[in-house]
Amino acid sequence: MLSRIKKRMETGVLVAAIVIPVSLCVFAFLGVACYFALLESLPPAMAALVTAACGIVVIALVLLVAKIADGSGKRSEARGKPPRDDEFERFLREHADPVLARWIQDNPDKAAMATLGLGIAAGYSEPFRRVLFDLYVRYSESETVRRSRPGAGH
Repeated sequence: MLSRIKKRMETGVLVAAIVIPVSLCVFAFLGVACYFALLESLPPAMAALVTAACGIVVIALVLLVAKIADGSGKRSEARGKPPRDDEFERFLREHADPVLARWIQDNPDKAAMATLGLGIAAGYSEPFRRVLFDLYVRYSESETVRRSRPGAGH
């Protein structure tokens, strides 16, 4: 399950890393082309103004569509439908340490920075990655034993 999620995330990041710069270049060339097309019938300053205004209208339309799309999710929650949990998020909630989960809720900025630091360290250092994996395996084994004991609460 985790490998499938990891693969999906890697694919998404790779696609975003390629599509975003290419899209920015395409829109930049589209703006330049619009400017040159308007330059034939308008003075240079007016052609630049109209091109910028068209860009602002496009940005406003994109933001409006994003707001409408985001608003549809809020309406479904208001109707009493529970929000659809992501499979990975549900898995993490079930296996999270209660003390750690509480700290993350109380300190989201620190948790994000700690996660970023650990991710960078694990990405660049094989020994650090092994240490983290060993810690995770030990924690997982102890948590399995704790939860399997009779009377152990979740």
